[in-house]
Amino acid sequence: MQKKTTCLSVVASLFLATNLYSQTEQLSSIEVTSSYLSSNEKTATFSTEIYTKDEIEKSKSKDVYDFLNSQTSINIAPNYGNTFTQKIDLRGYGIGDGYQNVVVTVNGRKLNNIDMQSQLLSSIPLESIEKIEIIKGSGSVQYGDGANAGVINIITNGKNDNYVMAHMGNDDTKGGTLSLGFNNENLIINALVDYSSTNGTREDSLNNKDSNHNRNRKVEVIYFPTENLELRAGRTLSDMRLKYAGPLTKDKYKNNPNQSNGFTEQYFNSYLTTLGTTYNLNENYSFDVNYNREDKLSKFVGSSESQYEYESFNTSFNIKKDNYSIVIGADTFDGDRIKSTNVTNKTNKALFVSADYQFSKDLKVSAGLRREKVEYDYNPSSGDSLSTAEYLNAYDVGINYSLSDSSSIFANYNRAYQTPDIDRFFSSTLTNVGGTWIETVSSFNGFIDSARVRNYTIGYNNIQKNNKLKVSIFRSELTNEIYYYKTGPFSGINTNIDKSHKYGIEIFDKYIINKNLYTSINYSYIISKIDKEDEGNGAYNGKDLPGVSKHNLTLNLGYTYKKLNTILSHTYRSSAYAANDFENNFDQKQEAYNSTDLSASYNFKNIELFAKIQNLFDRKNGLWISDDNIYPVNFERTYYAGIKYKF
Repeated sequence: MQKKTTCLSVVASLFLATNLYSQTEQLSSIEVTSSYLSSNEKTATFSTEIYTKDEIEKSKSKDVYDFLNSQTSINIAPNYGNTFTQKIDLRGYGIGDGYQNVVVTVNGRKLNNIDMQSQLLSSIPLESIEKIEIIKGSGSVQYGDGANAGVINIITNGKNDNYVMAHMGNDDTKGGTLSLGFNNENLIINALVDYSSTNGTREDSLNNKDSNHNRNRKVEVIYFPTENLELRAGRTLSDMRLKYAGPLTKDKYKNNPNQSNGFTEQYFNSYLTTLGTTYNLNENYSFDVNYNREDKLSKFVGSSESQYEYESFNTSFNIKKDNYSIVIGADTFDGDRIKSTNVTNKTNKALFVSADYQFSKDLKVSAGLRREKVEYDYNPSSGDSLSTAEYLNAYDVGINYSLSDSSSIFANYNRAYQTPDIDRFFSSTLTNVGGTWIETVSSFNGFIDSARVRNYTIGYNNIQKNNKLKVSIFRSELTNEIYYYKTGPFSGINTNIDKSHKYGIEIFDKYIINKNLYTSINYSYIISKIDKEDEGNGAYNGKDLPGVSKHNLTLNLGYTYKKLNTILSHTYRSSAYAANDFENNFDQKQEAYNSTDLSASYNFKNIELFAKIQNLFDRKNGLWISDDNIYPVNFERTYYAGIKYKF
């Protein structure tokens, strides 16, 4: 039957991969379900890193950010203390602005914002995720603007399990989830309610703490009215309120990272509507259409407020034959940020085509191109309006050759781009408010150039029943990399690095030792260099891009005995230059990050008991912005425990 191709085939592949893993007996090549063109880890013409629902659940991570930072090659850090919109770095774009160089999607919907707000991954309950696919150095043809480093695809499609879960931890941490799912031959209905809160870890002289709460509610319906037609509709509501503490000097950070000189209080809410349909004309041809509408509010309590209205639409015509696949598509995005003094709009419109061809049993080739128009409009309440537009192109060519039934080599060339967000056109000043640096836009500094990058990747995959090995080597050559240039101690403008480059090696290996024991390693060595930058009068030339760790490592040792599962993991990021140290001459550097975590779960019939200790050895970690401007991050031992009941 064809009617459940899009949704239920995904569920089936995830179920198979999950069960293979849970038996701890053999590994397999997992399908890349977020790509328009079908492939798997072994036959993909680009670098992949994939995590199944079973792996996500067994990690007992507290949220999406925790999982990405502790289990994958991605570097995560709170956004100047804000734990709900954390910064993301993939392939050496820096912990400062790296999040703008990677596209993050949920079921194909982009989470990237039109301004300098990071992607709001806190609106995605970890329990709802079926799979996470990390596409490195590719994805610009399908996803366009911002996919310089690659794409993080989060997939939640499929029928929900029926369960209720609750947990508690130190610092008055608590949370709960109710998940409901129903399905029959023609209908899938999902509902999920998720809540978490904490009293905070940092405290000021008045005994105020950085408390927060997060609530997410989601309803989704998938209906199959005919053999070949799938209809989808969903509604998601998220609201968050948090206080986050300001930076500390190095002495205060070393003596007591729990202290704070003041807090910033922020409120988020998001109302998301999703609609979609897939129609299979026959086994070879299909249409796919998706529409998303999101209304958001970001408010700094006692200060500024921004409303956002995002609309996106994408459609594709898909052709799948025995030895080739072709996708022709279009997508649009229309985003408004509404403030009391102005309305700013960014619009993206694109056409793309992508194809792959299986020349023989062992040889596969893929190619694609994208043409995108980006428009900006700035309408202040007083003064002249401003507008501009730009056309950009993305290309991708890849090849995969199977050496045997278990191994392959691949090579990929990718051309990507990142257009400036709407904040980049304005200079700004920094003001210390209660110990927190607040950026204030002051004047228009010009329409800066878009960044462009050429990515080259070669790799080797070897996937056997007891071992999965992936190795890739990459080089990225950039023009007009976007960054913030300081013109004074508390002021600066947004501009471009004329030329820069990055290169490195990425190694992933997972080894099943026996039916009870496995181990995995995820390591990357990355060099990120500034070749030429006229804005700093040559002072940045030849320097390392700040905020990039050369060595990034996650280690896991998992043990399963009957109904008991345990995972011991360690995350390491080597020292780097502070996030604002473009001249590489600050007195203080970003110190190395270390965290050892231990999780355990026990299953008895329909009940699961679980617990996790983070930062087991109580290591101090922080995010260095500049000298004596340090945000403590995962700086103390924390723990939580809970129970999950399936019905």
